[in-house]
Amino acid sequence: MKIIVAIIALTLLCCPLSYGIDKKLLGAAGIQELKQEAPDFTLVNPGGKKISLSDYKGKVVIIHIWATWCKPCKEEFPLLEKVYQRFKDKDVVFLPIAIDPKAGRPEIDAFAKKLGASFSVYLAKEGDITDRYWTWGVPVTYFIDKKGWIAGRAIGPRDWASDSANNLINALLEEK
Repeated sequence: MKIIVAIIALTLLCCPLSYGIDKKLLGAAGIQELKQEAPDFTLVNPGGKKISLSDYKGKVVIIHIWATWCKPCKEEFPLLEKVYQRFKDKDVVFLPIAIDPKAGRPEIDAFAKKLGASFSVYLAKEGDITDRYWTWGVPVTYFIDKKGWIAGRAIGPRDWASDSANNLINALLEEK
């Protein structure tokens, strides 16, 4: 029995179950640390192809859940565009997902473009993400590391173009 306990303890010490992101980076960006494996989900991309979170293993994934009727969401779009422009050529996948139950793709795309977005937007109703990620209110943003772990979550609006948010994303990119 002692041998089994020793093996388990050694395994936990040598093979941590989560990421190694500095908690100070999360705190500076106003992100709640979660340290949990990211549940897989499916969505339909703007081209009509089904995608899932597992398609992006090895990349940093930013999930941003928003709605057209949400005033803070509208205010965040220019900041999200700055983040997208800064990281679009790196291993960062940006998934802004609208939870509007009645709006279709043309309305959501037009809305995002009107706010200055050059990135693609997704519809929650075209997948199963809300069952796993959205709890209440918008905006909600998740940061998933390259190993598929949720590093943290932000509930409510943030200045996504800030140095602290960029430092967090860079740290997630640098993780092995």
